[in-house]
Amino acid sequence: MTRRIEIAYPFLLAVLAAILWWNFKPVFPPDEKEFLAAGLSIGAILTGFITTAKAILVALPSDSIMGRLRASGYIDDLILYLAQALYSCFIFSIYCLAGFFLLETNKQVLTKVYGVIWIFLGTFSAVAFYRVSNFLFKIIRFNPDRI
Repeated sequence: MTRRIEIAYPFLLAVLAAILWWNFKPVFPPDEKEFLAAGLSIGAILTGFITTAKAILVALPSDSIMGRLRASGYIDDLILYLAQALYSCFIFSIYCLAGFFLLETNKQVLTKVYGVIWIFLGTFSAVAFYRVSNFLFKIIRFNPDRI
């Protein structure tokens, strides 16, 4: 995968998911409150995981893999991926929380526009999280003795 594709694919997949949601017009499940709570939980868990991973990477000594990443220039990619994943998961959580203020008792009220934005943010967050996880697995798998 080229660097351009790796940088762009979370956004592109999120746009594609939002367009598909808009065109096929699905609706949220009948119990919107529980659905938003589940989305908020997932967003918060992913935000916490990414924040923890970031803290662990920052704490690594300079003579470890972090030193090699800095020397190679890939540290900028890692910072970009971590930032996009962290902020998108956090924004997704806030968006789910905001959805609670739109709910009315015993009515399905979340609009089509809310759903499209929710799908975009959820997809972007999930794919950005996947990209960071993949990058971190490569760091963990790295064996300097095989170079």
